[in-house]
Amino acid sequence: MKKLLLLFVLSVAFNTTAQESVLLRANYKKGDTYIVNLDQSQNMGAQGGVDMKMTMSMEVSEASNEKITTSSNINSINMSMLQGGNVMTYDSSTKEEDLDEMGKMMSQQFKPMMQAKIISTLSTRGEILESKVEPSNPMMDQFTKQTKGVSYPEEKVSVGSSWSDEVNQQGMTVKTVYTVSKIAAGKVYIDVSGTVSGMGTGDVKGKLIVNANSGVQEVLNLNTNINAGGMEMKITIKSTTTKQ
Repeated sequence: MKKLLLLFVLSVAFNTTAQESVLLRANYKKGDTYIVNLDQSQNMGAQGGVDMKMTMSMEVSEASNEKITTSSNINSINMSMLQGGNVMTYDSSTKEEDLDEMGKMMSQQFKPMMQAKIISTLSTRGEILESKVEPSNPMMDQFTKQTKGVSYPEEKVSVGSSWSDEVNQQGMTVKTVYTVSKIAAGKVYIDVSGTVSGMGTGDVKGKLIVNANSGVQEVLNLNTNINAGGMEMKITIKSTTTKQ
């Protein structure tokens, strides 16, 4: 009886250990559709700031063992901007005739963004290989350049595993470290930390939750603090990705 009990305990321990090792890959399927909710704020203290909420739909148009192609478009935009003591707002769900003059001006800027389509190609490790906007739009082009995916490591990860990446944007270098804090119920929980250097200096902290089976980054909460030329800036990003 004791031998059977010992074998049972060892079996449970082995299975638990095996489940805690995950190969992170983007296992998207052709035809899959997702809704992405993005909430981003940029606070510059007395200089003002911007709060923007955006909803996007994404469809997987191609999927193979080497790369994945997605097609995305913006469904809604809600923005509030404080500049020079003045507050400007825009809500894409508001009818054109109900907008004030500033709202109508902003509508002319945002409408082309909402009519554009973002075509992205990424590797199964999550690397964004190419991203283009059709038809081309300066604001959307800038938006896609700032979009940064998480590149998954080559090997399997377990609790305590970490990897890093580095990107250069607008004269600043952002080095990010990802550390697995927990694996449970088909989710991989990742702590995010990093540094900013170059034209601005600062730090990055946040949390990421990845679906272990599909590789979809379901939840991201990220806080970035930057000091550029004496100006303090705090950028907060919250996003959720849900399969439809």
